[in-house]
Order: sequence, then structure tokens, then C-alpha cells
Amino acid sequence: MRGYIHLLATAALAVFLAGCAATGHNFDPGRLSTLTPGQTTLEEASRELTAPPDKVYRQTDGSLLALWSFKITFVTDGLYSRKEALLQFGPDGRLMRLVDSTNILLEPWERQKLMGPAPAPDFGPDWALPAVEPEGQIIYIPGPGEPAGSRPRGG
Repeated sequence: MRGYIHLLATAALAVFLAGCAATGHNFDPGRLSTLTPGQTTLEEASRELTAPPDKVYRQTDGSLLALWSFKITFVTDGLYSRKEALLQFGPDGRLMRLVDSTNILLEPWERQKLMGPAPAPDFGPDWALPAVEPEGQIIYIPGPGEPAGSRPRGG
């Protein structure tokens, strides 16, 4: 009877593991806070995150987006875990910012640091200064007891 229970447990474990699949490269999301925008290179980021990026998307301006992604599935999508980090690197090869993350917990200060400095406001043509200074007009409101239309002397 004891052998039957061990056989049944082994069979259940084999079925469970047969439905197991992993995609991407398992990386350490806790190490994201060690990256520094403007300094960290793609190679250094790969070393810090303990895995190469899963995908790299080259942009026309010379920059690139690097996606670290890992998904593990047990029992065909019955139970799964997924984590992703998308980082942008500039044409000089240095980290610009964290573009997006999924299922990665970061303290607010860590997220702010990785997002990089706030972008400069875009003052478009609507914000242009007027070409000619508007003319001012003095309006005089007579006080009590003063006749309407009178002006103070000396002004």
C-alpha cells in the first residue's frame, strides 16, 4: 500500500511538471534600483540584473529599448508568474530611463530615479510672447463729490 502512495505521488508530480513551461530569461528585479540613468550601460545592466535582455528593439534615432521578461507557467496557464522591465538606452549606450515594468515592486524614490528627470515643458507656438507690447489706458473714476468727466490736475 505504501508503494502505491509513492507511485501515485510521483505520477502526480510528473503530470504537474509536464505542464510547466518557462519563457524569457529569469532576472533579478530587485537589482533595478542599482542602475543609474546617464551612467549604466546595457552590458552593466545585464550584469546587474543577472540576465541578458529577452528582446532588444533598435530605434531610428540610435537609441534602443531592452526588454527583460520572464514568465513561468504551471499546469497550462492555470498558475503562472510574469515579470517584465523595459529600459531605454540612448545612442551613447547609456541608460536613459525605465519605460515600463510589470509585477516589479519599486519604492517611489527608486521608480522616480529610474524614470529620469522630468521632461522639460513644451512651450509651443501658443506660448510665444506677443510681438508688440499692448498699450495701456488710464481710466479715471471720479470720487464722491467730483463732477463726472473731470480729471485730476498734474497728471
